[in-house]
Amino acid sequence: MKLVLTIISALALSTAAFSDVVEDLRPAIKAAADENGIDPVLIEAIIRHESGHATSHAARHKNNLAGIMGRRGQRTYQTKEECVADLGRILARYKARGRVTTAQIGRVYCTVGGWARQVNAHMAAIRSGRHGSLEVYGISAGQPAPQGEN
Repeated sequence: MKLVLTIISALALSTAAFSDVVEDLRPAIKAAADENGIDPVLIEAIIRHESGHATSHAARHKNNLAGIMGRRGQRTYQTKEECVADLGRILARYKARGRVTTAQIGRVYCTVGGWARQVNAHMAAIRSGRHGSLEVYGISAGQPAPQGEN
């Protein structure tokens, strides 16, 4: 039992360390959200889900934090901020076509079952303050989600 608790604690600490990568990107996330009229918490939730809190191979080696695909597989970005900006543009195109909820977005962005539910769970965790202060987004922890979320 002690070994199990030690392993769980180590995993929690390592995830917390990688979460800082995403927190460091919050100014870029805010800029992409503002430029494209997208909820920054949605952008962050997709990043956290798709890249395992910026720990995935694509996040580390291709700066692809969002599982964004191109013609030849996962896209490669020069910087993580470039990927964040691209995700903002992709979500803006979906919004222009009436896809505003995570369920509607998930039908196009990721057809794997449960994607919207998992992104919503990340959004709830972010809004609760579990991943740090949301001050850069101009919202406070526990603030209700905007209309249309889910």
